[in-house]
Amino acid sequence: MMELHDSTIAEIEKRGGAIIVHLRPAYLHRSKGRPGFDSGEVFVQEARLFFDGASVNEDTPKLPCEIIDGSLVVGEQRHENLIPVPLESAGSTKLHLVLSARHTITVTAVGILLELCGEPRYVEKFDQ
Repeated sequence: MMELHDSTIAEIEKRGGAIIVHLRPAYLHRSKGRPGFDSGEVFVQEARLFFDGASVNEDTPKLPCEIIDGSLVVGEQRHENLIPVPLESAGSTKLHLVLSARHTITVTAVGILLELCGEPRYVEKFDQ
């Protein structure tokens, strides 16, 4: 799972009807149980969220900026602060982010793809 909290938005790119949110770094939790809840390991890695048929309502401070909270709704599934990895859907999508500067970003789209880039870098063991 990718944790929104502590991930950093490096750039928001608008390309035609698509929006790409670059996270450098994104925090990733790996666990044999529930990532982000049960014991496991934490890694950082660059990630890109591609939104198709998208619009963005942004109140963005100067980037990069750390995410302090957020949610992702894909179809009928709501994910609070965690995004499943891998992720690809052609369904209705809404990403809502609260940034460290108390600004918010909301992306609505008709599809989403999460792409992890490069190699993950180990950060720490996560114990519950």
